[in-house]
Amino acid sequence: MKRGILAIGLMLCVVLVGHAQNDTVQLMIDSLTRELKEMKLKELLMQEALDKNGETARADSLRRAAQKQRIDSLRKTTPGVPLIIEDDTLLVVYASLGGDDPVHRVASIERKILQIGKSLKMTTDTMRIFESEYTADIMSGEQVVMRVSDLDGLWQGMSRRELAEQNMRIIGLEIERLQAEYGLEAKLQGLGWAVFLVVVQVVFFILTVRFIRHLRRRIIDGFGGKIKPLVIKGYTLLNIHQWKRILLLLARVLQVFLVIVQLFISLPLLFSIFPETEKFTWNMVNYVWSPLRDIALSVIMYFPNIVKIVVIIYVVHWLLRAIRHVADELQAGNLKIDGFYQDWAQPTYHIIRIFVIAFSVVVIWPLLPGSESGVFKGVSIFVAALFSLGSTTTIGNLISGIIITYMRPFLIGDFVRIDGREGVVVEKNAFITRLKDIKGNIVTVPNNSILSQQTVNYSAALRHGEGTIVHSDFTFTYVVPRETIEQYLLEGAARCERLMKDPKPFVLVTALEDFYTRYEINAYTQEAEQLFEVYSELHKHIVDVFREHHLNPTSSHFVSVKENKDY
Repeated sequence: MKRGILAIGLMLCVVLVGHAQNDTVQLMIDSLTRELKEMKLKELLMQEALDKNGETARADSLRRAAQKQRIDSLRKTTPGVPLIIEDDTLLVVYASLGGDDPVHRVASIERKILQIGKSLKMTTDTMRIFESEYTADIMSGEQVVMRVSDLDGLWQGMSRRELAEQNMRIIGLEIERLQAEYGLEAKLQGLGWAVFLVVVQVVFFILTVRFIRHLRRRIIDGFGGKIKPLVIKGYTLLNIHQWKRILLLLARVLQVFLVIVQLFISLPLLFSIFPETEKFTWNMVNYVWSPLRDIALSVIMYFPNIVKIVVIIYVVHWLLRAIRHVADELQAGNLKIDGFYQDWAQPTYHIIRIFVIAFSVVVIWPLLPGSESGVFKGVSIFVAALFSLGSTTTIGNLISGIIITYMRPFLIGDFVRIDGREGVVVEKNAFITRLKDIKGNIVTVPNNSILSQQTVNYSAALRHGEGTIVHSDFTFTYVVPRETIEQYLLEGAARCERLMKDPKPFVLVTALEDFYTRYEINAYTQEAEQLFEVYSELHKHIVDVFREHHLNPTSSHFVSVKENKDY
């Protein structure tokens, strides 16, 4: 610049000396003077611009150094937000961009990568970087996948361009992987494998059904006569028909087991073909396998207790069988104990059986899995409370049944009257007693009410060789002689075939009322179970005798002496 100014000055001097009086020369001098001034002005402006740019560069350098120092200090306490695709960490974002914080930036990048990677395309768009004034954009086709700023580069210790190229390679590989798993080609291959697996499963189902049908036919056929009855010491425990029923049931169980095994294998394979359902597949397998594994481990851990429980149950089983045998012998009369009646055998067996089983439960209870847990104890207390609150009447009937058994107020087959209900005892257990009345109806009476009511046993005297007395009341006015009434009543009783002749019937005068006398005919009978028929026959014959002797068995309060003059 300085050399140009000197040259212009020399030319100006030459022109002034040689052409002092020429007007054209003057114009040239003026033009050169203006150019010289303009060049000086430009020189000043350029120098000022250089000074300003130097200050800006120094300010930018200082600002970048301050940012780097601040980022270095923040890197120790700021973990950043990782970009995770299907449990794989691709990169970490630290800085905000525009109005988005790192969390929103990562969510947006993840959404775009999954959208591009899982799109049903045969090919993947080319990845490239587009440089703008403030960011370097990583693009797939025309879509911006990620923007990288200078601040992102500072966080990673590299330039914006270098970081963008690094992230582009990472994102490109991930998109290619997703496309290989979720793309159209992968879907078509998975669909083919699924159809093949379904066809194979259907074939296995058909083979299983045919196999079970063939097995069932062989069982029904008896395997060509190979099935034999199971006989132990002359007792046929299982005959051929029972064997076939058991084997048919086992064949059905085998079919269900084979189908479940096939489904357990094929369904996970089918769902694992497609990545979208693979996680569901393993969750489903875990839902089935985890309980089975826990049960197996629990069985292994509690195997010693299981052995103890089995031994206790085995001993109790044979002990109850021995007690049952003794009870059967007592009931049959083959075994006799002084003061112990035959009808006590079965009730006593059931009482002993309850106590033995209760004792066994007390012994086995601590050996059960989880018996020490709070939940187990809480459920036990709840069940016991429900049982105690809801079984008050039941326990009362049970205790009453035991008392009735050993009091022996009546036996099976006795004709009794309980609370005004008459009938033959057809059933007596620990809780209720059933009567069959004269109409053939079955009346159920709770044992608890029997103890609180009067019970009449008409059959008890028959067991001692005596008869049951039947009796009936008749009233006649005082006009009719007593001897006549007694004669007629005894004559009517003598006609009854159901009444005993020895001891003889007899008549009692039970009351002397204001206008009439009350007579009671009494007779013995051995047919206590047909008392209704006995009473009916007695009444019929007495009425017939009265009619034969023209005696009206009524008791008016107003009596005409003339009408009874024959007496």
